[in-house]
Amino acid sequence: MTMHLFPIKFSEEEITQIMDLAACNYSPEKVAIQMGIDKQEFLRLYHTAGSDVREAYEGGKLKATFNIMNKQKELAESGNITAAQIFLKESERIAVENCRNQCLFGNDY
Repeated sequence: MTMHLFPIKFSEEEITQIMDLAACNYSPEKVAIQMGIDKQEFLRLYHTAGSDVREAYEGGKLKATFNIMNKQKELAESGNITAAQIFLKESERIAVENCRNQCLFGNDY
């Protein structure tokens, strides 16, 4: 595993890997370790609003959530009662989370 020190620009493959690891619920620290990137530098980039790292990480998490919720919705619409219950419960949880984040962070959220 090669250690990257102070990466300025990530390749498309590295961006995809960040997205994939985030989608599997890896923490930013674990993403850095898995990719062999200096953890402190990775976290600095992660905590920089609008950085490639932050965009890739958040995008990976959102994509995974969308894929799961979309599948639950499809199953619910096909008549699967359990899927419908899970979908509605998760939809309510996300709505509360969004409201909380909007109250706490305003337009920065």
